[in-house]
Amino acid sequence: MDVNLSFYDRKAAQLAEQYDSVDFESVHNSWRSYWPLSGSSVLDVGAGSGRDAKWFDSHGCKVVAIEPSAGFRQLGQQRTSTEVHWLDAQLPDISSLDAISHSFDLILVSAVWMHIPVPKRYQSLCSLVERLAEGGRIVITLRHGAFCDGRTSYGVSLAELEQIAQRLDLVICHVAETEDGLSRTGVAWQTVVLEKAPSVRKRK
Repeated sequence: MDVNLSFYDRKAAQLAEQYDSVDFESVHNSWRSYWPLSGSSVLDVGAGSGRDAKWFDSHGCKVVAIEPSAGFRQLGQQRTSTEVHWLDAQLPDISSLDAISHSFDLILVSAVWMHIPVPKRYQSLCSLVERLAEGGRIVITLRHGAFCDGRTSYGVSLAELEQIAQRLDLVICHVAETEDGLSRTGVAWQTVVLEKAPSVRKRK
């Protein structure tokens, strides 16, 4: 088993209590103007304890939550309504979503990107773009700061994400820098909102 999945399975209850100590509005306030409207279809990638999925659901969104940790999935299912559809999936292979016919207006990838090895990031973003609705957006949070508890992570940067995004005709429409919501020393975040580049009409 992946070292990170093993960690999250063992620590699921402890981490869920920690994550749920800060609410959605506080953690995600920096991209508030892009929050989905009621009726929107939302994909929560690496949904963890279900905090964010629960918020989306309570605000009228149709929510699919994918989470590779069995411990987190179990907790998440207990903490969210039956309207939230939970799946076992991990980037870049999210083929279990193929059974779901609809695409997503918003895809949230919160506190996940740093766990994806650099060679797998293009395919990961490609997998998400394939499931993005027309006019939809992808929100990715970038964690800056190493782990000191055994979890593995890989360096992230806005420049690298932008390079990958350009290959997939995505543009960055919003970037925000925030301090760590849990006040952990040496940890800071960037939130990046991506959307499809507008198509350019050719002159005749």
